[in-house]
Amino acid sequence: MKWLQLILNAFLKYQQGRSLMPKNTESLIGLLISIIVIIIAVANGIAIGYALIVVWCIMAYVFYRKGYQPKELLNLSWTGAKSSIVVMQIFLLIGWLIAMWQAAGIIPMIIATGIDLIDPSLFIACAFLLTAIVSMVLGTSFGTVGTIGIVLITMARAGNIPEDIVAGAIIAGAYFGDRNGPLSSSASLVAALTHTRVPTNIPIMFKDGLPALVISTVLYLLLSQWFPLNYTNSLLPDTIHFVFNIDWTLWIPVIIVIALLPLKVSIRWPIGLSALAAAILAYTNQGATLSDLGWYTLTGFELPHYNPLANIIHGGGLQTMFIPTLSIFMATAISGMLEGVGFWNDLRQLLERAKTRSDVFAANVGLALLTGAVGCSQAIAVVMTHSIMRITYAQRGIQDEDVMLDFENSGILIAPLLPWNIAAYVPIVMLGTSIAGYVPFAFFLYLVPLLYWLRLRNQDQPIIR
Repeated sequence: MKWLQLILNAFLKYQQGRSLMPKNTESLIGLLISIIVIIIAVANGIAIGYALIVVWCIMAYVFYRKGYQPKELLNLSWTGAKSSIVVMQIFLLIGWLIAMWQAAGIIPMIIATGIDLIDPSLFIACAFLLTAIVSMVLGTSFGTVGTIGIVLITMARAGNIPEDIVAGAIIAGAYFGDRNGPLSSSASLVAALTHTRVPTNIPIMFKDGLPALVISTVLYLLLSQWFPLNYTNSLLPDTIHFVFNIDWTLWIPVIIVIALLPLKVSIRWPIGLSALAAAILAYTNQGATLSDLGWYTLTGFELPHYNPLANIIHGGGLQTMFIPTLSIFMATAISGMLEGVGFWNDLRQLLERAKTRSDVFAANVGLALLTGAVGCSQAIAVVMTHSIMRITYAQRGIQDEDVMLDFENSGILIAPLLPWNIAAYVPIVMLGTSIAGYVPFAFFLYLVPLLYWLRLRNQDQPIIR
């Protein structure tokens, strides 16, 4: 009878284990399959927008089996998706901006100026610090990557530096400013969710992130020494001046962005007006025809293949933004469906196991990874995670400023580390680099959560509830 007792014990342990897991097993299996689909798509270079269509179908089928009608699921999906329309407009405007800045000679002009000003042995560190400063001033990571980021990655290509390293520095710098900038929409979102104020939060965030900033800068300085700019064509500035008609008027679209972005107007205005000004300058200064400008707008700027700058100066266009716009539409549709059916409610019971302060933050990070992976948006990751965890924070009496830091150090920085998340995918598309090669070099993005968790762990005491 010993074997019968062993079976009984095994069954009791199985039942006990089941009691600790969410009851919504079928939905969790669907979620797991969805994440696998996304990972396979990323690994095989399949456009993430198409993978998200498959994910929507998987989750819709799961909820259909649970009793939801197709019309109801479509309505929930549209409720989430329609919130992305403004973001999709911005993506398309950025595609237009990049193409027009290339066609007008603005990016070539800044490259020629940068070659003379930036020390080749400090380039990667400068890429990180410049994007960090610009992002803090402008308050937009996408706007930063789509302007100064494009210039820097183009210089890296011309200077034979591994693109993934520079892309990591650019994306890390852009999200340093996104986290700490007074005009940042993500900083405003976290402040609104945690009942804090952005001006009060900025010094706290900067002090908390300072060790990661210093370590990141040192690492980029070392990489700069190992991979300095190396212009095989020392006549690159002269070549730029030969191919493009460079004069002071090309700074006008740049000034438009710098002047308007800090104002409390929709980001669509500075990007759109700057692109329009650049299109006019491409017509008047560079001899582009209206048909040329229309073609560049649709497919991106390109020089003839025999031009010595053809492999350096190119890109932009609405075509390059098709997949990002499809991705954000599908991501928000999936998010709306999951939120509407109350999918995330079942995860709350797992938070009962978080007994210390570092455990709570670790749970926040885990949920940010999950919601960021499925929702494919930085904002969705933060909002969903807050929706799941707000009761846990309230029950444990954690102060609002500490809650704010938890979210700034989790969802805000983790989303750009997921290559299929819009926070990473759009910058990758704009920079034209590999889908995940930047991740090991985006030091600031994972040093902040790691150092913060270690500090909490050193101060850990059981939370009295």
